[in-house]
Amino acid sequence: MDGIISHADADGIISASLLMKLRPRASLYFSSSAFLHKTICKLSDIDFDNLYILDISANKKSIILSSIFKKTIWIDHHQWENLEIPDNVEVFVEEAESAAKVVARVLKIESPIVEVANQIDTNNIRSEEAKFFRDLVSAIKWKYNKLQVLKFRQIAKILALKGLEELEKDVENVKMIEEYYNWLNSIIPEIIEKSREFEVNNKKVVIVEITKSLPVYFIYNKLKDTKNFDILCIFYRKVDLRRKTPMTKIEIRSKDDDAIKIARIFEGGGHKLASGATIPKYLSVEEFLEKIKQVI
Repeated sequence: MDGIISHADADGIISASLLMKLRPRASLYFSSSAFLHKTICKLSDIDFDNLYILDISANKKSIILSSIFKKTIWIDHHQWENLEIPDNVEVFVEEAESAAKVVARVLKIESPIVEVANQIDTNNIRSEEAKFFRDLVSAIKWKYNKLQVLKFRQIAKILALKGLEELEKDVENVKMIEEYYNWLNSIIPEIIEKSREFEVNNKKVVIVEITKSLPVYFIYNKLKDTKNFDILCIFYRKVDLRRKTPMTKIEIRSKDDDAIKIARIFEGGGHKLASGATIPKYLSVEEFLEKIKQVI
């Protein structure tokens, strides 16, 4: 039996669906770079023939943990630091518009869904298909919260076996997206009101602090029309219910490679222009601004 761990976003779901064309019986799980080590530990008792990790960057801890399985195949498009790769871990990392593009190349699969992932992951939506799938994934996160992984597994299987058209003709999906956008549009004034502007080393930094998990593309697109900034940082604060401690999740977008530089200060990662980090404490805006002076 094979296992798949993929990122819980549009690119990660599409990447998993491509692999599931070849491995339809594989067990699918979702995670992120910050929580990957925990996901691997939870799966450590399962005797996978192969474990595939898709659209998630590695760090020293997660790459070592991944070697507990017979064979791990890691396929990604994020920027990696220099890591020592265990003998039973195979890594395919290359700079590309999406992880799905790398997965398709490695697995020798041709599919139009790859272009959908490319458009979504670069925030360069040009087709109705890409817009629909991006909005569907965001709407599911909004409506289903902790149960979203069950829906994502379902979507990945539908993509693998029947294609995107099957999801597009589902009336419930269309209705859910409409409800989601009505809600998003209702909170635009709140987003604009909560955005604050700062200057750090002659660069304009906009920070938005929120308590609801909102799609970064939506905030970015709304603010870029009204504000001129070099770096956008979205702070999402929540409480780790298990540990009863505060957490700060930061999403960063920039016009140059500042995003990845900032994320790595907080042990995060991603791409040059789009990165993020999860900090296991309450990180104040003042502390954040002071730290990023080191790298921008």
